[in-house]
Amino acid sequence: MTYGFHQSIAGKLGVTGAVVKAERLGTTALQIFVKSPRSWKARKLKPAEAERFRDELSISGIAETAIHSSYLVNLGAEGDLWEKSVFSLADDLQKAALLGIDYVVVHPGSGDPQKIKEGALRAAELSPSGARLLFENVAGGGNKVGSSFEELRELIVGTSFGVCFDTCHAFAAGYPLDTEPAKVIVELNDIIGPDKLCLIHFNDSQGARGSAIDRHANLGEGQIGQALSKLLQLEDLQDKAFIMETPKESDAYNLRTFREWAGFTHSS
Repeated sequence: MTYGFHQSIAGKLGVTGAVVKAERLGTTALQIFVKSPRSWKARKLKPAEAERFRDELSISGIAETAIHSSYLVNLGAEGDLWEKSVFSLADDLQKAALLGIDYVVVHPGSGDPQKIKEGALRAAELSPSGARLLFENVAGGGNKVGSSFEELRELIVGTSFGVCFDTCHAFAAGYPLDTEPAKVIVELNDIIGPDKLCLIHFNDSQGARGSAIDRHANLGEGQIGQALSKLLQLEDLQDKAFIMETPKESDAYNLRTFREWAGFTHSS
């Protein structure tokens, strides 16, 4: 099991700064944006910056890494928005290759699932990468695709794509993580396959079960509560990477709570 936070790349060190922050916390997994998540503008990544990142990563204790794609990406859109989404995702895959990052996580979007799958395949074709593309489950609402495990399966079947499982989103979509967390993971693995589950976004939920509200809460302080801790004891999840996207001002609390739940010492 590896674990860590989504870290900012703001500051003079850029992407390398995220590695430094993760190292200071003693965490073993890391997620970043490589551009503003709410802008189409790509962030130029200079070769020297990429080299510094790889060098720092190689001497760190960080074992698994991910890029989260822009929130604007909608692979189910039509016309210009679809094109922008494909190229934005391709840019993330290209940067993952330059940085030596393991995964690129994307929200599927709204619309036709086949259009979403087509967009992801097109992005992967434009930017061949060693990084594995992961579709993240969503909280639901509107015609968003990916709130059910069955929808995720349709997006990845016949491809090399995998799944990023967000606990807050699954709960908001109606899965009973507050009462039957182990059963939810069994269902997830049965539907998509355990080899397709690569990354877990480990977040509590401000919204109630089935609310379709995507609002993350500190571990144990949301509507899922202490039941969330049981996921860290499941044998099927011991080889997975856990990323917390909890409120940044509470990193110390969430790190301490995660380690206590997982049975780690403070230095683990």
